[in-house]
Amino acid sequence: MIRDPATPRVSVIIPVYNAGSDLGRALDSVSAQTVPDLEVVVVDDGSTDARTLKLLEKAARRPRVTVHRTENRGPAAARNEAVRRSRGSYVVPLDADDYLAPTFLAETVAVLDAEPEIGIAYTWIGLVGGHRGTWRTGGFSVPELLCRCTVHVTALYRREVWVDVGGYDPRFVESCEDWDFWLAAAARGWQARRIPKVLAYYQRRGRSRGVRARERGVSARLMRTLVAKHRTLYEQHLEDAMAGLFEEYSVVSHSLERLYNHPAVSVGLRLRALLRGEGVA
Repeated sequence: MIRDPATPRVSVIIPVYNAGSDLGRALDSVSAQTVPDLEVVVVDDGSTDARTLKLLEKAARRPRVTVHRTENRGPAAARNEAVRRSRGSYVVPLDADDYLAPTFLAETVAVLDAEPEIGIAYTWIGLVGGHRGTWRTGGFSVPELLCRCTVHVTALYRREVWVDVGGYDPRFVESCEDWDFWLAAAARGWQARRIPKVLAYYQRRGRSRGVRARERGVSARLMRTLVAKHRTLYEQHLEDAMAGLFEEYSVVSHSLERLYNHPAVSVGLRLRALLRGEGVA
């Protein structure tokens, strides 16, 4: 099959909702890619912030960028709208407050070009903003994805993956729409390749969507929705799912124990107890 040279190979889709402080950086990171054969499809998910609206007007004048506006329906619906309006055979979602390393597309596109059996190419993730470090993303299998989201939303995939899965589920408003998407793709037999390099960056702020999703009641509701949707998978892999969840809990508990046993933390806790007039054991 010969591809129309007027059709971009890659579509970068960016949902935006009041992200005026970060959108420019995300767009600049796409402009810096070493793969020129791309388009950027921005969907404004009902932004009301004046700074964001001004930046969207400027973005619409950038080469290879189109901006579309919808009412506020959440990032899943906005991503679906962006994919429907895009033309590339490869798709990469990029949140407006995240950004790419200059070689992200060069390295992920090379994987899908060279390996037709691979549907998704993803990388390690640099953590910025309210969290620091490197997320060494996990494997792409049903048992692993039943326990936790092992892949960041920013990954390159073939358009056929989105079609096969049926897009992002708009019921997941606060979070987990990417987790649901990857789990559904793995359940349908799609394979993925992980590139062990930090080639994308995930920002978290104090009131970001990811933080709000961890509030009491919200995370439980999201998990119930995920389990209800994929109940058959959870039943088929019950032992693996429970073992994986317990292992994750054990890792977090061990990390907290190490933190509290750190000499600096121990001194701080003792000092706080003394200032409060509490007894120090």
